[in-house]
Amino acid sequence: MRGDRAAAAGEAGTSGETSGEGTSDEASAAGEEAVPFPDLGRRWLAARAGLAVLHLDAAAAGPASQAVVGAQTAHLAAEATLGSYGAQEGAAEHLTAARAALAGLLDPALAEADVAFHHCATSAFTALLDTWPLPRGGRVGIVPSDFSSNLLALRARALRDGLELVDLPVLPDGRIDADRLRRGDGLAALDRLDLVTFPEVPSQRGIVQPTAAVAALCRDAAVPVLLDVAQSLGQVDVTAAGATGGVAAYVGTSRKWLCGPRGVGFLAVRADFAERLGVPAPTGYTARWEPDPAATGGGRLVPFGGVGRFDIGEAPVAARVGLATALAEHIEAGPARIRARVQALGAAARRRLDGVAGWRLGEDTTSPSGIVTLRPPNGVDPAAARARLQLEERILTTAIDETRARDAVPALRVSPHVHSTLADLDRLAEALERVTTRPAP
Repeated sequence: MRGDRAAAAGEAGTSGETSGEGTSDEASAAGEEAVPFPDLGRRWLAARAGLAVLHLDAAAAGPASQAVVGAQTAHLAAEATLGSYGAQEGAAEHLTAARAALAGLLDPALAEADVAFHHCATSAFTALLDTWPLPRGGRVGIVPSDFSSNLLALRARALRDGLELVDLPVLPDGRIDADRLRRGDGLAALDRLDLVTFPEVPSQRGIVQPTAAVAALCRDAAVPVLLDVAQSLGQVDVTAAGATGGVAAYVGTSRKWLCGPRGVGFLAVRADFAERLGVPAPTGYTARWEPDPAATGGGRLVPFGGVGRFDIGEAPVAARVGLATALAEHIEAGPARIRARVQALGAAARRRLDGVAGWRLGEDTTSPSGIVTLRPPNGVDPAAARARLQLEERILTTAIDETRARDAVPALRVSPHVHSTLADLDRLAEALERVTTRPAP
């Protein structure tokens, strides 16, 4: 019984883990798998001492530390005492460090100056796509797991410029079939594409795309890649793809696996590609007017250099300062250790949760993703199960429905982070069995 497991684990979620940075959580009496870096997990949880729920929802919004919250409130206090612009000037060093940290986590070819903040990953994606140099009637390679908001932006650009959106070949689990892509099968042959874009990790399925292999193929075919790392940065080594030189631009967010605040996203563009981009929504922050009496309208818009053309003048600077703090914590903790622990927790969750009360995995047990999806038994609504888990059990998860992506199916999404433990997963298994098999109160 799963209840026996939790008891045997000695409540390892808070005090029963073994000590030592390189050791693992205590396995249960059944000799089950261990999770690396328990000291890191304990420190991560201690930094979030105010957490009042069992948080297994990092793919929605990872829990911020007290230091991240404190940095934001301190900046708001500075705005109240020094004025908003004075406070922003005082935070300039932190914001520069945040852009540099993002560059280092994304791509060895990127520098701090190649990164710009935005409202969120979706707004960053839309801004880049709107300025991307695509020929009228061009072809864009996409995947069925594209996030619905990104797909809307793609369809809008396609309508505007007569583009053709072409599905890349994928395996049954949704991963891009790099072998078929290499062979050049069908409409998605790389020599017929002008852009390839996809999420490295989709939000509705616990898979990781073979991004490095795809990026290398695109590099060799001179097809730029626009990569969505909203769900991958912080749990997957994004630099593996960046090192190929095949990714021209990235978009991502603060609030998921980086555990930063909501309301902050970012984009990054390789310096050798940035000047090919057009002007986004023209403001005094993104472009200037160059008079030219011979030109229609008496002049032309000239974008600021590099990613400066994507600058958002009016923005929640306190949230950006919070992201800077979250990134500093991430770097200090060790990105590789964070990834290893998250991926081990994802694997453990699949083994513990598959089959509980008829719920079945939506991906392979060996997937290297911290996102776990569970497909419901007949007659069970994932949204209702999620609501009961939150209200009755104080456990945070997410319900997936068909609107999230073209290949989305109803599912319950579980996404543990560094602070999570095997005992937490056992607690979820027991709670999931209750809310599935017992009527609502």
